[in-house]
Amino acid sequence: MGREVPPPVPRRRRRPPRHRGHQLDVDKGGLTALVRLSNGDMRKALNILQSTHMASPQITEEAVYLCTGNPMPKDIEQIASWLLNEPFSTSFKYISDTKMRKGLALIDIIREVTMFVFKINMPSNVRVKLINDLADIEYRLTFACNNKLQLGALISTFTTARAAMVAAAA
Repeated sequence: MGREVPPPVPRRRRRPPRHRGHQLDVDKGGLTALVRLSNGDMRKALNILQSTHMASPQITEEAVYLCTGNPMPKDIEQIASWLLNEPFSTSFKYISDTKMRKGLALIDIIREVTMFVFKINMPSNVRVKLINDLADIEYRLTFACNNKLQLGALISTFTTARAAMVAAAA
């Protein structure tokens, strides 16, 4: 006898799988912050986006900065204002208080203040000296130097730059 063949199974047309996309509520400021903080790294951007979405239903600039722990631009502007306008002791107190209240790391503040320095109108020789001094402070912080000492160095660097700008204007 021959081998029995099972009856043919009717073929069903396969439908492509349906994926329901996640609808994220991302505002323009949140998207700008996401792009800026990811520095062009798509994996980092996705990680920031996922973390922020888990922490907040709406992806805003503030939510992105709070989720990543980076200082917000308005905080950096305030810190730069203190550095450029306030006496040493006042700047030290205000920046220390802001660091403690918002949980900011000095190295993050220095990185952001360095970028802010490029936006300020100042003589190029003063800018070069200031950027060089900020780079030295950032380098020292990578070797676990005392944060209070390096905060003092940051403030004194800006105090010196302020004096150089006044001298250049005269």
